[in-house]
Amino acid sequence: MKVQHLDHINIRTDRLSESLHFYGTLLGMTAKPPPTMTDYSKGAYFCDDDGRAIVHLIGAEQRAESVSPVRGAAQRGMIDHFSLRVSGRPETLKQRLEAQALEYEELDADVIRTLLIFVRDPNGIMVELGFPWNSDGG
Repeated sequence: MKVQHLDHINIRTDRLSESLHFYGTLLGMTAKPPPTMTDYSKGAYFCDDDGRAIVHLIGAEQRAESVSPVRGAAQRGMIDHFSLRVSGRPETLKQRLEAQALEYEELDADVIRTLLIFVRDPNGIMVELGFPWNSDGG
């Protein structure tokens, strides 16, 4: 067996409408209803340019709270973040995030020649958006 690539991330959320807006409007991903549904009332698949689902949202009626405080992500195997390789202008994304008053961090990772923007989705999940440098290094 050989792992080929990440297939998708599944996010169970009690903030479905906010999450639909975040992934669809702010990040510009294409949405489609999950296979057994005809609308977005209970979830959505957000797809890459080839139509492959990357983020699966599933609506939940309530938030599952932890029974004890987290004392380090490694103790529970929590996901720190997931990353999406993106194209386009980072300035456009930053303007969208600022218009929604969403905080983000930016890192120019010269080692991998990529501008990284980190932002939390409505569920508190960190999303890393990687903009590869163009051929002139900008």
